[in-house]
Amino acid sequence: MQESAVKLLGNPYGEAIYENFKSNNRAFADKSLIIESLEQTDMPRYPVLLRPRRFGKSTFVQMLKCFYDISYKERYRKIFFKTAIYSKKLNSHNSYHVLNFDFSRVGTQSAEAVRCSFFSAVALGIDNFMRRYPDFEFSYDGLNKSDSVTLFNNFVSAYLRYSDQGRLYVMIDEYDNFANQILSHDSNLFKRITGDGGFLKDFYAAIKASAGDGGCIARTFITGVSSVSLDSLTSGFNIARNVTARECFNNYAGFTEDELRALIPQLVDITRLGVDVSEILAKMKPVYDGYCFSRFAKNTVYNSSMCLYYLDEMRLANEFLSPEQYTDPASDHDGSKLRQLFTIAEDGLADVVIDTYLSGNDFFVSNLAENINLNESEIYDRTQLLSMLYYLGYLTIDPERSSKDGLALKIPNIFMSKLFARCVSEMRFRSNVAFTRRSLDITPLLKASDDISTFVSSCTDFLTGIFSNQVLSHMNEMALNLALFAKLESLEGLLVELQKSLMVPGEGEKYADLVITANHRRSKECIYIIELKYVAKNETSAAKIEKLRREAARQLRAYRSALEFKGRNVKSYPMIFSGSGCVYCRKLRG
Repeated sequence: MQESAVKLLGNPYGEAIYENFKSNNRAFADKSLIIESLEQTDMPRYPVLLRPRRFGKSTFVQMLKCFYDISYKERYRKIFFKTAIYSKKLNSHNSYHVLNFDFSRVGTQSAEAVRCSFFSAVALGIDNFMRRYPDFEFSYDGLNKSDSVTLFNNFVSAYLRYSDQGRLYVMIDEYDNFANQILSHDSNLFKRITGDGGFLKDFYAAIKASAGDGGCIARTFITGVSSVSLDSLTSGFNIARNVTARECFNNYAGFTEDELRALIPQLVDITRLGVDVSEILAKMKPVYDGYCFSRFAKNTVYNSSMCLYYLDEMRLANEFLSPEQYTDPASDHDGSKLRQLFTIAEDGLADVVIDTYLSGNDFFVSNLAENINLNESEIYDRTQLLSMLYYLGYLTIDPERSSKDGLALKIPNIFMSKLFARCVSEMRFRSNVAFTRRSLDITPLLKASDDISTFVSSCTDFLTGIFSNQVLSHMNEMALNLALFAKLESLEGLLVELQKSLMVPGEGEKYADLVITANHRRSKECIYIIELKYVAKNETSAAKIEKLRREAARQLRAYRSALEFKGRNVKSYPMIFSGSGCVYCRKLRG
């Protein structure tokens, strides 16, 4: 690969050490102005701020550490010069002793592993503190290496001897990381560590004790993913306040469009790619954007880790790539966590959520559950389940449809929609015996035939077999799409894409229902573009079918003009279903 003629900055993907960004020539989004919100008189002194995984929370915590910690005072100008907060000249900068913990390090293999690795995570935070303050005298050599509460209390005693100013700022990153992992495979262990008498509750109670009158803890800042462990935190440390949905923090993690617009030319050579920033943003937006964490927010944010991963891949390939093919593998979004959430929900609740998704409707909830206690109830109720889907990033707030009376939640983008689709196909279709037993005749596709009538007939037989009359009574186009996609994807010889993103000249980005490539990259490669339409049996008429046919034909002509189909063998078909039966399917000509 040739070196770019443009001097690009380094991609900070996977990096969180804020103080090194400038010295290592890393591009970064300036989030420093959010510190001003933390300094407002109406801001709680002990906030908890939640965001989905891989959104940039750790980088933000490291920035706070650089801003507030006394040991960084001599480097303050070097680190923050030309950032938004630098011009504010806040007196609070470098005025605290910061003790920070990263609980993503905690192991989850057993109860003993949790206790010991939690102790180690606390000890690492203390070790880091002692490196920054070499005159601070403290040793934990003789302590039980699973007693993190005594370790913390002994540290506090040593700190009180070290300073009588009460200027300790405790920062906790990923407070719930290990607890969420434990919940996914051992609910009994989760209850033991988070319930009454559990070490986690005792640990936060120790923090609270040192934050009271005469204590040394002036402030705390806590990040995590969900509120499922907040009961342990807030019952032991009940002065903490969940500020996740406040407007001032909407942009604290993730990238705004303006931030991303500035980052792109720093990370990829757009001249060499032959595109401009707006074109790249247009491709990224439907896949990575759409997250909104407050009903008062004026804008949405992009998943920052996804964006950085994609831009890095594009820089390495030196090609304008499709974002849908590049999803950060470290984001841990494979659908398993979504399925796990459904398994610990009230009976029938998963079906309600799936049906709402298939109908394309928003989800409504009066308020988010700020504190979910699975020690009192072993299953999620509706509000708790929808809140968890919001905290984990599967759903997001729709500010236009939300009000003081309740929140509207929706799927944020195509990536999450497809994740939902895969989960639904696993739960609703693949578990159906008829789904496995019934086959589709894909012979005409493999032969690149124009006549696909036997394939169409087999689709009718397949759908009739897997859908009951009750399901058919509220069937819709999305359910139809998903069922066929799930079956086709399981067959050898086909590459199947659902809601495929296509750049249509003069019209921008469009999404084809099903794009089926037979004999991919072989001599007989043939691409079938299918536009599915559905009409309820009681609404079926010749006029209705003709209207849907014309609409599908118009869409298909646009899809065929996409640049990626140029010079390839492409056939397009409107498929109109009434109930489970296909009532119209002919190759589009002209």
